[in-house]
Amino acid sequence: MRKSLRLMVAAATGAVLFATGGIVAASPAFAADGSVDAAGIGLTDLFIPPSGSDKIPFKVKVNNPYAKGADKPGKVHVQFLRTDETDASAHAGTAADIPVVSATPAPATSLEVAASIPVSSTDKPGKWKYRLAYTENGVTTAPSYLAWNEITIATATRVTSANVDPDPVVLKKNEEVDVFTNFKLEKYGDEKVTNVRYEHSSGDYYTLPTGLEADDSYHGSASFDYQSPAGSWQLKVTVTRGSKTYSFVKGFSVKGASAAAKAKSKITIAVSPAKVKKGKTVKIYGKVYRGTSKWGAWSKKILKLYFKKKGTKTWKFVGYVGANSTGKYSKTVKPKYDGYWRLQATSTSATNSSLSPYKLVDVR
Repeated sequence: MRKSLRLMVAAATGAVLFATGGIVAASPAFAADGSVDAAGIGLTDLFIPPSGSDKIPFKVKVNNPYAKGADKPGKVHVQFLRTDETDASAHAGTAADIPVVSATPAPATSLEVAASIPVSSTDKPGKWKYRLAYTENGVTTAPSYLAWNEITIATATRVTSANVDPDPVVLKKNEEVDVFTNFKLEKYGDEKVTNVRYEHSSGDYYTLPTGLEADDSYHGSASFDYQSPAGSWQLKVTVTRGSKTYSFVKGFSVKGASAAAKAKSKITIAVSPAKVKKGKTVKIYGKVYRGTSKWGAWSKKILKLYFKKKGTKTWKFVGYVGANSTGKYSKTVKPKYDGYWRLQATSTSATNSSLSPYKLVDVR
């Protein structure tokens, strides 16, 4: 079944989107005098992102960071090594500044500092290392880092060999067209396919089943009805892995059913008066047309009337207006606010929809 949903979708064919999720690890303890207990780091759910860049976030616990005073906190330092790198090529991670506090005397307590290590889709999976250091306020010498700790960064999840058949999809009048999809999910952890669907930028979509075959391949289909919007569509596969979610998209096209045979339509609009006192009426009138090689009246067409208050972005449905046998229509309204008025002729099996220009009514 086709459904509609207002959403933003990826425009680039074949793009992979990666949404980060937080990773909170067990934390090492730092003492303000520089003594360090590094036990307890337990980073999990670590893997290369399938596209773009990401961060491996964690928390560092600092004990009594205000030993030198509330306005003189020290600083946490992070370094890391990628696979096969040596100490000489250590990279700097990031750690948030320890905040200055206003308490007097300075609090003798511990706090957690956010830290992270960057990771990119171009990085190699495997054994990575990180180390930490703490310096007191005013220390200008290089930090004295603890020993290296090792973590395993897994291979990125991939959705490969994605195919949509047929492409283009050619819609048929009063018929449904089956559209088939297959792809391969390359799993390196606890990946799960959580959503598969065909999406159009208008918000229309078709939902497919999410089950995989025993070899992690996918085969599914949905039936497009002949009123599906033509143009660019995309297959969107959403996968979750641990606390993170990403989506793979592949574009395909849809050709409309007998689109060229439909007549065009248009609506003229006028308002009188264009400036009115609050509580007085305004007449909205015009004519609705349909045609192919030449225009003719769209007899007895029911139109939809819309209003948008000045300074806003949303058109609101007001009511219906009926055209007579010659396509002429008129409607008397009593506007409360400055705003714009317009009409819509909805489509039929033989004629396309259209919108009138909009007219401003100034309410004084």
